[in-house]
Amino acid sequence: EQGKANAAGAIAWLAHNAPTRALILEVGALPLLVALLRAGTEQGKARASAAIRMLTNDTSTHALILEAGALPPLIALLSPSRACSDTGAGTITCCILECLAEDALSRELAEEHGTAGVLAAAAHSHDCAWADMAQSALRALCPTQDDTERALGCTHL
Repeated sequence: EQGKANAAGAIAWLAHNAPTRALILEVGALPLLVALLRAGTEQGKARASAAIRMLTNDTSTHALILEAGALPPLIALLSPSRACSDTGAGTITCCILECLAEDALSRELAEEHGTAGVLAAAAHSHDCAWADMAQSALRALCPTQDDTERALGCTHL
């Protein structure tokens, strides 16, 4: 498991460069990163989320990331039981969601998975190390008050 976490960390580092990001996708690393998000160690999940975050720098990768099934395990990193742990995965996941919010499909999928509620809970928690990032991601996913209320399933915040 340590080897997988280290490999994900290396991919994150390599993904700082646009041509390398394309190569990472070409060799099929994205499904492996998603698998690590689903069933890796805490360190592996944090490093896989960091690699995926770097891949989101190219908007052309957003659909590929969604098609690879990354959204559910990313949202799981924001679950209430993990919401305020300081593994780095929460902050990185909020950044990923904020980047993915640039397109309507991502926002729709995030809404279907209940992301807004998890982000809102973290954003309003005084104990959460990444509350500000959660608030920023929530604003990106739900740019209007009506969007936020619809996503949270309520009429008043």
